[in-house]
Amino acid sequence: MQAWIFFYSMKNVEPKIITKLLEQLFGKMKKSNYKYEYKVEGKIPKGEYVKPVRSVVIVKKKHVQELSELFDLYNIAYRVREIKLEDGDFEKRQFL
Repeated sequence: MQAWIFFYSMKNVEPKIITKLLEQLFGKMKKSNYKYEYKVEGKIPKGEYVKPVRSVVIVKKKHVQELSELFDLYNIAYRVREIKLEDGDFEKRQFL
């Protein structure tokens, strides 16, 4: 299976921008009236990405464009490479 690996750096980015970017990418839990909790989905749904280590994310081909646009929007430095994975690696969500 073809996948794309993103290496990115948020070295000189403000913390509030980092939080906003990560929430848009991976989603977050929201609380309403401190009683109800619900999950807000990110641009990349669960099972469509793997985050093996900090500042690295592996995505399926259909998410490359939107991830690139999001990094460009927030002026995040990144590099992209195409890689080959075995079937089922996205379901395992880990590489050991």
